[in-house]
Amino acid sequence: MHLTQEPPESAGQAALDQEQRQLLLLVASGAPTGSCLEALTEAVCRLAPGTRACVLLTSPDRVTVADAYSTHLPASIACPLRGLPMHEALFASDDPAIRRGNPVECHDIEQSTMWAESWRTICHANSIHACHARAAMAPDGTPVGWFLLCLPQVRHCTPWEQRVAEFGALATSIVVERDRAAADLRNEVDALSRLQALSAELVGPGEFEPLLKKILAAAADISGTEKGNIQIYDPAKNTLRIAVHQGLSARLVEHFAEDGWVASCAEAAQHLERLVVPDVEQLTDLQGTLGLEIVMEDNIRSIQCTPLLSRSGQLLGMLNNHYRWPGGPTPEALRYIDLLARQAAELLERHIAESELARERRHKDEFLAVLAHELRNPLAALRNMLEVLKRAERDPGLTARAREVMDRQLRQLVRLVDDLLDVNRINRGKLELRLTALTLDTVLQHAVEACKPALEQHGHRLRLVQPDAQITLQGDAERLTQVFGNLLSNAAKYTPPGGDIELFVEPGKDSVDITVRDNGSGIPPDQLDRIFEMFTQVDRTLERAQGGLGIGLMLVKRLVEMHGGTVRAHSEGQGKGSAFVVRLPVTGIQEVAPQRPAGALSPVARKVLVVDDNRDAVESLVAVLAIEGHDVVAAYDGKEAITVGEQVRPQVILMDIGMPGMNGHEACRHIRTLDWGQRATILALSGWGQEEDRRASMEAGFDAHLVKPVDMDVLLEMLSTIEHCGNAR
Repeated sequence: MHLTQEPPESAGQAALDQEQRQLLLLVASGAPTGSCLEALTEAVCRLAPGTRACVLLTSPDRVTVADAYSTHLPASIACPLRGLPMHEALFASDDPAIRRGNPVECHDIEQSTMWAESWRTICHANSIHACHARAAMAPDGTPVGWFLLCLPQVRHCTPWEQRVAEFGALATSIVVERDRAAADLRNEVDALSRLQALSAELVGPGEFEPLLKKILAAAADISGTEKGNIQIYDPAKNTLRIAVHQGLSARLVEHFAEDGWVASCAEAAQHLERLVVPDVEQLTDLQGTLGLEIVMEDNIRSIQCTPLLSRSGQLLGMLNNHYRWPGGPTPEALRYIDLLARQAAELLERHIAESELARERRHKDEFLAVLAHELRNPLAALRNMLEVLKRAERDPGLTARAREVMDRQLRQLVRLVDDLLDVNRINRGKLELRLTALTLDTVLQHAVEACKPALEQHGHRLRLVQPDAQITLQGDAERLTQVFGNLLSNAAKYTPPGGDIELFVEPGKDSVDITVRDNGSGIPPDQLDRIFEMFTQVDRTLERAQGGLGIGLMLVKRLVEMHGGTVRAHSEGQGKGSAFVVRLPVTGIQEVAPQRPAGALSPVARKVLVVDDNRDAVESLVAVLAIEGHDVVAAYDGKEAITVGEQVRPQVILMDIGMPGMNGHEACRHIRTLDWGQRATILALSGWGQEEDRRASMEAGFDAHLVKPVDMDVLLEMLSTIEHCGNAR
């Protein structure tokens, strides 16, 4: 057995003190980590002659081997160890005592089973037969590396060698702590600089999503990870949606994209407090789920979830980071995450406000465009009928019909103006109700009577269901008739011809529910909350040309609320119909003799001269052209225009753009593919008159775009010119 002679106590201590001073001076000078640790292994070998020393350091997450340092062992020893979990690189078993950093000594590596195969292979290749391992500890008590004193003989370490190894481990800790403190300082400076730069960008006109990504990247970098996401809260759906993300697999993003209410996010969002999940495997709600499988597959061990709150304390979203190690971020990182969360919340709040302002501006612009369209339609009919009166003075029937159409269109114009004035009065608090005692049945009958022409025009079947009781209430008869008239008119507009509309009355104890239900086009779920807002329309397309001003439902809501009631909308979605439920307080319910429900309203079908879904406009234009001696054909919509056109092969087509079913653009494109359609002259007659509307008509194949109400002399002149040109285009 080889015996190592130990130095005298005083001499050994003096040598140790000298080496320690030299090493501390080197560390204090700012020398690189490698230089300091290699100098340490040299010093140890001088203190314990015949031994060799090696230092293994962990990665920043303190889990895997980052590198190995030694002046007496080849640099290649780091290759098979780098990236392995520290306990797997050195030790064969995951002993809790080893994880805590307890010293490990082995006098015969060849015969021992405690060492991992990777370390045993290195020892065998370098004639190392015994080893004493000491953990280099961080201030928080966790190992940040191991100092290994290697012996060329099978034997136990002497007390002096153990003391030297202890010095090696302590010196390693000092070097690592110096580097950590320097890195923390650099990170803090970088973090502050990054926060300052982000703050400057946030007050500028930057785009929303790129700025959100920069905040997320900063949060990930500061907390030492590459993984994370920012979610946006949708209060209408009560869901969290991933808006931006980085470092996450596509499978994970897809799985949690829309809801995102995993246990951590849900708890943090509900309590409006940050939550750190040290170990995702311990999340009860994820146990045994596909979500946990996906999270583990993405190498995520811990999570931090920070709520993004508005200045009033409302939830706006979540800032989440994901870590490959258990425990989550450091307290220092969380401090900066709090600052970044504040920036993200302010950005979100500003984005929401800007989006709302943009939406309001868009609605107002659309409202003005729709108002012009709604005014032009009755004006077109009025102008046409004025021409009829000029040209048909000796035809009493025609002049009487002209006066009837003009009267109806004037009433429509008055109703449009009245609605606008009502909105203005309500917004200024100037609208006063004339409250009287009245019966609900009377109000509903008046509303049905007012809407009867619209219901008959579309061939709808109306079913009125009410109890055998007289329901009395305090209200303004005119305004309540307006409420139910608007709801019935909406149902008529948004239900295909021949649809079913129901007016259902259900009395309660102190109130009554009146439901207007249809089987029409329905309302998208995301628009149900906004349907009663000013200038809101369900759909702004050519096929929904009957959309109106977008103020009718707003008037309904405000008038009902002025009566102490409520109104709500319900729909399963587009194409599934809709229901509006008005609840009003009542003053009494008295049983009366049964009344029969209103019968079905028989549809009225009319032929029109030109391609337009507005019958008055068609009839007036037909009358003028007939007086002028033109031979005219007519259709109700785009599809019928194609069918009729195939039969009569017209020279000229006067076509509206905004029609249900197939709009004018689609019909024109189809007609241009037909032999007779290529020879025809097709003129657009539309209430839409912006430059983009004219351009769209030209692109669809129209020869000209005329804006309603069209100047009849201009139109007749165009027709005269077309006649002189014959069929050629």
